[in-house]
Amino acid sequence: MDLSIFMFDTIIIGAGPTGLTAAMYAARRMMKTLVISKDIGGQVILASDIKNYPGVELIKGFDLTNKMSQQVKALGVEIKIDEVKKITKNRDDSFLIETNSNSYSTKTIIIAMGLSPKQLNLAKENELTGRGISYCANCDGPLFKGKNVAVVGGGNTALDSAEVMSKIASKVYLIYRKAQLRAFEDFVLAVKNKSNVEIILNSEVYEIVGGSKLERLKIIDNISKISRELEVDGLFIEIGYQPKTEVVANLVETDSLGQVVVDLSGKTSREGIFAAGDVTQVEFKQIVIGCGQGAVAALSAYKYLQAKNGSA
Repeated sequence: MDLSIFMFDTIIIGAGPTGLTAAMYAARRMMKTLVISKDIGGQVILASDIKNYPGVELIKGFDLTNKMSQQVKALGVEIKIDEVKKITKNRDDSFLIETNSNSYSTKTIIIAMGLSPKQLNLAKENELTGRGISYCANCDGPLFKGKNVAVVGGGNTALDSAEVMSKIASKVYLIYRKAQLRAFEDFVLAVKNKSNVEIILNSEVYEIVGGSKLERLKIIDNISKISRELEVDGLFIEIGYQPKTEVVANLVETDSLGQVVVDLSGKTSREGIFAAGDVTQVEFKQIVIGCGQGAVAALSAYKYLQAKNGSA
C-alpha cells in the first residue's frame, strides 16, 4: 500500500516504548496513524533485564518492545523502518515529512526519537565501531568471552556494563576521567568486589589503535600526565546519551542540551507538534515515564484535532 497518498492524523517519529505507546493511544482514538523509525525498540533493546516496569517482574528489553509493537500492529498501525530527513509545515497547517525513501503528509507529529549514545570523538572510533568498539555491553558483551576489554564511563550504565563484562571477559578496565565514580553505591561496590576489574580514575582515552579491529587504547592520567597503553579486544563507551533532535531543531524550541521543550500536555512551541519521552527536557529518563508521556502526547494530539474540527 502506498502510504504517501494519505493524509495522516498523526505521524509518530520513533518506535521505542514512548512512540509505540503513543501509537496505541492514537489508534484507539481512531486516528489514522503511522510510525516512522530507524528501528523498533530504540535503546530499550540494549537492556538485557528490565526489572522496574510495573506489573512485570522481569523482562528482556527486546521482548518488551516486541510485545508493544505487536500490540500496535494489531490496532492497524503500520511501522515504517526509515529515517526522517526533513519536516516542512504546509500552508494548511499540515506537515510534510520526507524520509530516505518517501514523503508523507500529516496533521500532527509526535516526536519520540529518544536518545543516541555519546561518542569520545576520537580518530578511528567510527571506523572500529562494530570491530571492537561498542556502545552496549549487554548487546555485544558475549562476543568478548575470555578477552580483555575496557569500559569508559563512571555512571550507572558504565558500572553495570563493567559488572556484566566481569562475568564474560578475562580482564575489565573501567576508565573514568574524574576522581570518583558517580554511580549508585551498590553498583560501585559490586564492581569493586570483582577481582578481574581494574578501576582507573582521573584518566581518559586519548587514542584508539587498530587496523581491521581494535588492538589497544592509549590513556592518560589527568593529574600525573603519565600515559599508558592497554591491550584490549573490546571497548564499551558508556558516557551517556544525547537527544536525536537535529531534524526538528529549526521547528521547535530546544534547550541547551538539545532536548525538545514541552509543557505538561506534551505540546512543543510549534502548534501541531508534540513530543514525549527521553527526547524531551523531562528530568527522569525511564521507560514507564516515557510510556506515560507517549500516552499524554497522543491524547493531546487528538484533542488538538478535535478542537480544529470544532468538536472539542
